[in-house]
Amino acid sequence: MFKFDKYTRPYHVSNMIFYVLTLAVIGLIYIYGFYPPIAEVTSGDFFATFGLRKFGGSLFFLVLIIVPLVVLFGAIYHLYKLVTFGKQRETAEN
Repeated sequence: MFKFDKYTRPYHVSNMIFYVLTLAVIGLIYIYGFYPPIAEVTSGDFFATFGLRKFGGSLFFLVLIIVPLVVLFGAIYHLYKLVTFGKQRETAEN
């Protein structure tokens, strides 16, 4: 992503910061863009008349849930790489 060599500490720091900021922006978009309409339409009648059109909308919101989870996984991965940086096990081949 940035101009750092892969498998270096600055590479993991910059990517982790990017993922955390991206997750914050996605969270703000969800809170102010998607939550109010969902809160208004989801009532007891929403699931009583659940048809094909509502199923398509539910799949759309399922994708909207998966995207932040993938971004969160990226941030956790780079945080893990930062914590374990330089602690590789030496083998006989090395």
